[in-house]
Amino acid sequence: MSGGKKLYFEDCSNSKRMHGTKHYHDMLELYFMEKGSCKYFIDTKVYHVQEGDLVLIPEGVLHKTIYDDGERARALIYCTHHYVPTEVVAQLPSLLHLYRNPALVPRLRELIGQIRREYAAPDAFSEPIVTGLLHLLFYTLVREASGCESVRPENLYVSNAISYIKAHYAEPITLASAAAFASVSPEHLSRVFKKETGLGFSEYLTMLRLQRAEAMLKDDRTKRICDVAFACGFNDSNYFSQRFRQVYGFAPGRLKNG
Repeated sequence: MSGGKKLYFEDCSNSKRMHGTKHYHDMLELYFMEKGSCKYFIDTKVYHVQEGDLVLIPEGVLHKTIYDDGERARALIYCTHHYVPTEVVAQLPSLLHLYRNPALVPRLRELIGQIRREYAAPDAFSEPIVTGLLHLLFYTLVREASGCESVRPENLYVSNAISYIKAHYAEPITLASAAAFASVSPEHLSRVFKKETGLGFSEYLTMLRLQRAEAMLKDDRTKRICDVAFACGFNDSNYFSQRFRQVYGFAPGRLKNG
């Protein structure tokens, strides 16, 4: 795909997804659970995803899947907003994050299967066909949204702790301060945080800080690395650069240099 048009299709079974340690993307993600189930941590919430569910995650949102040992199969589509009809863009937030409509599952399987086939064996007509299929998928999701089941996210302790972290990540916050905000013991929060999100408390905090630093470096290339590090909660710019390189695969200065 050229210009601002980017699309990737990925089939996954019981093998692990290979996306490194950066738990967010610069494109919209559509995740269709074709078989099996999992827990899905998205932004501040944890969902139990079951067969036939469609998960929609906008760009820049931290997320992670937590799988059991059961058999599973899922299809993933990553796309830019070129593939979202303009009439749907304003309604897209209402579709997030978990779309569960049992009556629509056969139709979703059909549309995703058609996209899979076009992506696997492309020809001169595949790009406009895939664009049309994705437009049809989004129109269908909006049209049939009234048939969706209400899905409550799990574990409010974790949601409250993450809301606290997102509001105070630039400060020297600790597991204890987040636990106090969530009205739970630090030990219990540590256990359920890892269990529900697949990330340790410190791991999540570092990832959020790195994400904010990435955005800051892209928005203002004149900022010094050390100033960005301190503004995002790191008290050591060398440690910040080391962790940034581990996660992104390059030094933060590369974003300053274009």
